[in-house]
Amino acid sequence: MTPICSKLMYLQFILAVSLLIPTTCSAFLGGHLTRSPFRARLSTSASVEEVDIHDLQSELNSEGLNLCHGIMHASGVRELSDIQYLTEDQILEMGIDQFDKQNIKRVQERLSNDSHHLHQLRELSTKRDGAFDRKVLSRFEVEERQDFDIRTICSENDVYTGQLFSIEQCEQLNRMSEHYAYKQIGTINSGWTDQIYTLTAQHMACKDVPGMIPSTQIIMRQLIQELYGMFPEIVPGSICYENDGEPHLVKYNGKAKGTVAHTDNSEYKFITVNAILSGQDEYSGGGTYITVLDKTIKLSQGQVLIHLGDLEHAGADIKSGVRRLFIAFFACRWKDDLLNKPILENARDFEG
Repeated sequence: MTPICSKLMYLQFILAVSLLIPTTCSAFLGGHLTRSPFRARLSTSASVEEVDIHDLQSELNSEGLNLCHGIMHASGVRELSDIQYLTEDQILEMGIDQFDKQNIKRVQERLSNDSHHLHQLRELSTKRDGAFDRKVLSRFEVEERQDFDIRTICSENDVYTGQLFSIEQCEQLNRMSEHYAYKQIGTINSGWTDQIYTLTAQHMACKDVPGMIPSTQIIMRQLIQELYGMFPEIVPGSICYENDGEPHLVKYNGKAKGTVAHTDNSEYKFITVNAILSGQDEYSGGGTYITVLDKTIKLSQGQVLIHLGDLEHAGADIKSGVRRLFIAFFACRWKDDLLNKPILENARDFEG
């Protein structure tokens, strides 16, 4: 190889690396990208095109099961053929009504006679408990601390990732929310609704889902303690949920517009916690675009993105599939009283 060719190859390598890492946070991003099997992915507009996810909703619509999409998907159904593996007990546990149950039985009978669907490709589950179980402590035992595996994306702008939930916990939360949503079909402003926040079309307060707050409260309490270590400028004991609608869930089903660039509080400098409950094979597109980094952060299932509420960001468009999020807005007080003054510009509550 000639010296000129070697030099050209070296320059191409340097150019490729520089496009992946923003200059202001190169040291932090470099360390982040080489550690942790659950690391976040940072993508640019030049990323490889993602494959569209199978359209389960259309298949269910054609069978008269359009209202069952959420609860079916949360139970592990990804294609119509998966329905044949649902057991009687699972259908009962899902709380399916008589009309939908008849349609499920009809589809199962047809599929059982179809030689093209002989092997079960995925495990289906309708369990809504167990994933958050902890050892019952005796009088003198100390509560086990969770390792959130906090990683710095950019310390200059206080952007971090971590591991909030296990995969099993994510899937249980999805089944809990969809079971509740199915039961609320036909009830105004119940289940998945657009009445909480203006930027997302489908959301749900966790307090409305039976068992969700008790299931997650230990993890969230420990996360708050972790936040004090991450943000030592916060007054101890001051972190709490921003309002009684927190935490909440967000869901995108099928092709959907993301959110415009915005900040997360109309008045004060608070904290945003945004965890992904879906696996990366369940949707295409999505992610959180951070304006100051000019990057879109994509998380693995159960991972969480943590940043201050005044950081401008946007939700990337969803191309296909189902993307579920667990989000919490935390209020706090800062030791520097100047940081406790109102912020009014370009905030979530003013978006249409």
